[in-house]
Amino acid sequence: MKAYEWMLARRYLKSRRDDRFVSLIGWSSAAGVAIGVAALIVVLSVMYGFDAELKNKILGFSSHVDIQGPDDTLKHWQPWLKQAEKLTGVAKAAPYLSSQVLANHGHHSTGAILKGVDPSREPQIAAHITYGRFIHSGEQGSPFEVVLGKDLARKLHVDVGNTVRLLSPSGGISPSGISPRMRAFRVVGIFDSGFYEYDVGLIVAPMLAVQRLNRTGDAITGIELHLYDRNQASVVAAEARMILPANAWVTDWMHRHRSFFKALKMERVVMGIILSLIVLVAVFNMVSSLVMVVMERRKEIAILKTLGATHASVMRIFLMMGMLLCGLGTLIGTSLGLLLAWKLDVLLRWFEHTTGITILSSDVYYIDHVPSVIDPISIAAIVVTSLLLGMLATFYPAWRAAHVLPADALRYE
Repeated sequence: MKAYEWMLARRYLKSRRDDRFVSLIGWSSAAGVAIGVAALIVVLSVMYGFDAELKNKILGFSSHVDIQGPDDTLKHWQPWLKQAEKLTGVAKAAPYLSSQVLANHGHHSTGAILKGVDPSREPQIAAHITYGRFIHSGEQGSPFEVVLGKDLARKLHVDVGNTVRLLSPSGGISPSGISPRMRAFRVVGIFDSGFYEYDVGLIVAPMLAVQRLNRTGDAITGIELHLYDRNQASVVAAEARMILPANAWVTDWMHRHRSFFKALKMERVVMGIILSLIVLVAVFNMVSSLVMVVMERRKEIAILKTLGATHASVMRIFLMMGMLLCGLGTLIGTSLGLLLAWKLDVLLRWFEHTTGITILSSDVYYIDHVPSVIDPISIAAIVVTSLLLGMLATFYPAWRAAHVLPADALRYE
């Protein structure tokens, strides 16, 4: 790159009195690239944030790998638990007993999932308690105490210290036939998982209390495995199938929520393709502006060639013009996109507080805020793609400028 080529590339981008419209089109194409790049970064960061946030929320109260027996309940599960704890990558294995119940308090009733757990093996639930305390094991004192989600507590109009009646469909035999079983439980805590489905429909109690309510003896529903690396769930599940009895039913979170997260990934790809059209339109605008610059500068190009400038030198001038426009647009768009993606949640909360408009409703979108995760690989791909498109768009105007014939351009001068 010669010094005069760099000087002419910058000079041609500046507007003169007779070609301000051409210069305006060129700079508007750079602005279009900036808007497209910024939109791509923000949208993909939000989509990655949704993916990561939903995984954290769903797997915060759910297992990475779930082991169940051939029937609804699993008896003689202690050997299974010992084998599961020996699997590679298992951080914690915990038995649980789950059943559907009808929760009632005063005149308010709703359906929920009653989950019996071993309190000593569930630190992740205890960490989400916002009011009161976590349940005790029930070995000392009454085991009939529960913690429930904040939205379920609001629906039932209960608070810490109140009593809820849980009606289980697995009842006993009475003279009038099979009747459901009901038991009063004391609310000792309220949790906030951040995931609406759990906050509105989950009740956690000591496993001993749930076994007594359903009269299942020592049987459980299954064993939950929590891993150090949740992305290794399918590998651990395959290993569990090999060492456990043939009648064991083993599933992992990737299989249980495969359709949901596959849809999220597809949506991320589609949104990326759609927003890439903004950059593509800006690039086509850049082509037209550079072609107009070539037409306006035909005489100057011809004079350069008569002074000894080569085809390659003229091409470099216009290639540098295109790269300046595209590079500047990409730089501004990347900076703006990263800033918006970094502070997006704060800006949207301020907007909601100022206008009173709710952007995300937790009962529709599962979460009540807009998460944003900046992925360096995606940012690099956006920047490289934008620069490549700008370079490709500049080749035709540069080629056309290089093939201007001095004799034709100066014929009538």
